[in-house]
Order: sequence, then structure tokens, then C-alpha cells
Amino acid sequence: MNIKSLILGSAAAIVAAGAAQAADLPVAEPVDYVKVCDAYGAGYFFIPGTDTCLSIRGEVTFGMSSHGWKESASDPERADALLDFYTESTVTFQAMEETEYGTLTAHIEVDIDQNGTTEGGEENGDVNGDKVWLSLGGFYAGLTDSVVNYNAGNTYDDFGMDLGDVQAIGYSMAVGNGVSFTVALEEFDQNDDATAATSAAGISSPAFAAEVAVEQGWGSIRVGGSVFQVRYGNAVYDTDLGWALGGIASFNVTDQLSLAVSAGYTVGGDLNPVGPDINSSAAGIMNEEWVVAAGLTYAFSDQVSFDLEADYYNLDDKAGTMGTDLDVWQIAGEVNYTIVPNLTLKARLGYRDIDTKVAGADFDDMRGRVTITRKF
Repeated sequence: MNIKSLILGSAAAIVAAGAAQAADLPVAEPVDYVKVCDAYGAGYFFIPGTDTCLSIRGEVTFGMSSHGWKESASDPERADALLDFYTESTVTFQAMEETEYGTLTAHIEVDIDQNGTTEGGEENGDVNGDKVWLSLGGFYAGLTDSVVNYNAGNTYDDFGMDLGDVQAIGYSMAVGNGVSFTVALEEFDQNDDATAATSAAGISSPAFAAEVAVEQGWGSIRVGGSVFQVRYGNAVYDTDLGWALGGIASFNVTDQLSLAVSAGYTVGGDLNPVGPDINSSAAGIMNEEWVVAAGLTYAFSDQVSFDLEADYYNLDDKAGTMGTDLDVWQIAGEVNYTIVPNLTLKARLGYRDIDTKVAGADFDDMRGRVTITRKF
């Protein structure tokens, strides 16, 4: 055996031994990178290893405002802060995937605020599940807006036919040409805002709500109503049937100008935009309330727009829950400036007048607010 053969043979043995040892080592799996999901619009991605598409969105708002709207002629007192600062954030998760029964969706929207009273009225340190619902095809269930939710205002958003965020189960069906129908069973618990004067009891049956909507290029029209139980704490009084009816119409007049009008009427419900939350029934008697609102938005450019609204609210205080009838009207305006994409500065100013049938109890108020919001 010559030297060349010896070297070649040794090299072959080393390679063979190395290959045998390599066969015993674990093999790394391919990396499962996050992939974009474009089936439901921008911002969705596949949760690795699943067919579920997830979006994570949110916003952070810092605001400064004058003291909240007066609740009486003597409010605010001198001890009250006349300038409020607040910081509010919202994070929204939405997961979607296709099934044999339609799109399966889960939605979680969480509001967090720090210091002061936020745009939505939450107090310092509140963490709220604002919207938490699931849906399959047209069926939905969870915490969401009531079907009866109509407001044409774009600024302070106080005057509207709105039964609020409710626990609900319902079905929404699109029939074509922009027309859809929604029906739902909703929680309508009088004890949510009951006071000693209301004598309200807990519900023993849900509210029934329904809506028909048309949405096309010119704008949209939505009309809906709700029938609910008004159950008194004192068994002497029979349970009443309250109801609410409302609607909103919006119109795209030009590329720059849009208009909207809304109205609502309720017997036994609560639309009160001024003073403490009240239940609109007591001692076997139901109040009557109605509200109208109108608003417009004009875009001067891609960066600057202006909102203007006017509103009117009337309470026929048959049950005596407020101590007097109320007539409330408001006008408010807001300028919106997009500093850079997803960063908006807003400045708004409103005037409100409250008239009662009690001598010396009428009052009016002005309120200003400046906010800056970063969305992502």
C-alpha cells in the first residue's frame, strides 16, 4: 500500500464516521413565519399554525377640556376642577376565519383611561371591555351596541336614540342591493341606572329589538325599534311594556360634504343627555322622551375637516324622576386636523341650554375640548 492510497482511505473513513454521527443529530424544523392575510382587508395576519386571521388595532388619546356639562344651575362648585386632563387608550383584537357555516369572528375591544374623565365618561383608572362579541355567519352574541343606536352628532355625541352597550344575541341578514335586517334579544336592566326615586326592579325577560337598513353610494338609512319590560320594585304596580323607536339618514352630498339627521322616541326608556342617569319610570308611570339631531361634515382638504351639529331633547316627566319637564338644546362645532397620517388634532366648542318648569332652575353652559389621537 503506498502513501497516496493510505491518505485516501483514511479520509473516506473520517467522512463515513462523520456522516454516521450526523444522522443521530436532531433535524431543525422549517421556520413558520407570520404570513399576511388579505382576505379581510389590511392589517390581518395568520396566527402561526392556524387558518385564523388576526388584526390588532388601537389608539391613544390625550385630551384637555373644560369642566363637564353642568347638571344644575349651581354646578360646578368652586371646589371643582374647571380644567380636566385625561389620557385614554383603546386596543382592539379581531380574529376571523372561514367555516362551512360562514365567517367565524371574535372581537375584543378594551378601553383604558388614566387621570380625569374621558370622552366616554369613564372615571380615572377604569378598564372596560367596551365591545366583546363573537359571530358566526349572521349570528352574533356578546357585549355590543344595541340595535337601537342612532345619533347624527359628530362632536360631543350626547344627543341620540341609544339604548347603550348591551349583552345581546341576534341575527343580521343581508338580502342584497345594500339592504339588511337585524333582530336581537337584548338585556335591558333598569337597575343599571336606577335611583331611589325610580322604584325599578330587575328584568325577568329580555328586550326584543329589530332594524332595517339600506346602504348605497348616496348614503344610508337605518330604522329600528325595541320593546322591553318595565318592571317595578313594588308588586302593587303591574309590569308595563316600554318601547323605543328611532332612525338615522345620512347623505353623501358631494365628495367634501356629508349630512345626517336622526330622531328617537321612547316610552319608559332613557335618553337623558343632561344630569345624572335616570330610569324613565317610577310608581307605575312611564316618562316619555324624544330627541332629534342633525350634523354635517365638510372636508376642506385631505388634512382638514369641520363638523357642525345641532340637537334637541325633550322629557315629559310624568313619573317625576327628574322633578320637572326638560327642554334641552345644543349646538357644537369641531375642527379636525390630520397632522401626519394616523395622528389627528381636534378642537371643539359647544353651547347647551336647559329649560325647566321650575322657577330659577334654568341654566346654560359652554364646554371646550382639545384632543390629540394617534391610531395604529
